[in-house]
Amino acid sequence: MLRSLLFVFLIVMASAAHAERLQKCPVDKANQADVAEAVTAAPSCAQSYEVMNVCRSNSSSDVALANIVVQKCEQVFASTLEPPALKVYEAARESCTRRFRHQDGTVSLSYAATCEAGVAVVFAHRADLAAMKPRRDPRKPPYGDLSPVQ
Repeated sequence: MLRSLLFVFLIVMASAAHAERLQKCPVDKANQADVAEAVTAAPSCAQSYEVMNVCRSNSSSDVALANIVVQKCEQVFASTLEPPALKVYEAARESCTRRFRHQDGTVSLSYAATCEAGVAVVFAHRADLAAMKPRRDPRKPPYGDLSPVQ
């Protein structure tokens, strides 16, 4: 019981530290070139999305930032995506556009672009998880030979 509580406490503290780190844009938000450079320089797809999220201005300029994130994420999964999964990816991105299509103002463009970038992050994460799965020979049992020891 004590171990479980300690484990939960550590998870909460780690997530709080992570959230604290991402509350402020690492560059001047007013300078779109610096923001775009920070999003591009992020080491991973998910981290570039996080930088984009904390630095976005909720205007049409966020579309360019989201496109950087989408391109970075697509490098992770686009070459390995099967045609049915590609259709799902495209449909998910289109649903973001449809969701905010009837709202006025440039903030709707920002929301739609951020949504599309989030879809790309999810697909990149799934591709990373699939790449971590060990490849096994389907003719062999998954846990080795489980016959009784003689």
